[in-house]
Amino acid sequence: MANLQLATYIGMQVITPGSAFTLDFHAHEVGGNNFNWSGYTPKARLTVGTVSISVTGTVVSAGGGTATCSWTATQTATLGSNAWGTITLFADPTATTENLFIADIDVQTNAEVIP
Repeated sequence: MANLQLATYIGMQVITPGSAFTLDFHAHEVGGNNFNWSGYTPKARLTVGTVSISVTGTVVSAGGGTATCSWTATQTATLGSNAWGTITLFADPTATTENLFIADIDVQTNAEVIP
């Protein structure tokens, strides 16, 4: 399988601890072809400080390369405020154990915390 990348750059994401957060993305094979999600599941890992939250995403268009990953308000409530981290996106194959890296996206949590 070819290496993967985002079709369009995704800048730093700001997350409010205690609120739901969704990230939509479009994956390409290096070279520009849409990544075909058939046989793969979109996954993401949000890491801020020592807290790491992994989620399984949803394919929006298998042949079109688009997917979405979401974190619930309960999940983000565990994040510290005024902190930095990353979201790692990858494609998880159903037939093998080798995940395909897509991208790391910078994250900042803000000072507002929703209880």
